[in-house]
Amino acid sequence: MDEKSDVTGGAKPSRRRTLVYAAIGAGALLTLVAARPITAAIQNTAGGFHHGWRGHWGGRGHNMSPEAAKEHLQIATKWMLRDIDASAEQQDRVNAIAASAVDDLFRLRERHQQNRDAFHAQLGGSGNVDRAALEEIRKSEIALADEASKRLVQALADVSDTLTPEQRQALAERIHKHHAQ
Repeated sequence: MDEKSDVTGGAKPSRRRTLVYAAIGAGALLTLVAARPITAAIQNTAGGFHHGWRGHWGGRGHNMSPEAAKEHLQIATKWMLRDIDASAEQQDRVNAIAASAVDDLFRLRERHQQNRDAFHAQLGGSGNVDRAALEEIRKSEIALADEASKRLVQALADVSDTLTPEQRQALAERIHKHHAQ
């Protein structure tokens, strides 16, 4: 019997496939745990949160504080990690990673708001639209989105390092099952 098949004759998952599932699981974790509050923070709108949470998180999403976003992430993290045998230490580490990302991304929100205000000033003025200024605002927004994306990937990698490959695979399966419903 070759080393790629098990006793039942089925193929054993390769190490590469396990790593792929682990990476998908870690990515899905970060996406599910962090994306909504982080997106809301960056966009400065309530649209990033499920409507049912608005009242619980202190009212309107555009007034959300970093602390409220971190509270939301802690609850989401606990929910995501509960069935994959994550230790209390791992949960604390994932919460710390998410909290740090929230802090960084809330700082980006201020720059986004400045760009939004500049865009509004350009388009709402009574004179001609300054196309060069609009282009600079656009470039600034693209750079901001790139910076936010890099920060999310950094957090994703940090979360991946916190969990074992088996936990990441179990998480990926759980997330897949959740999204299939």
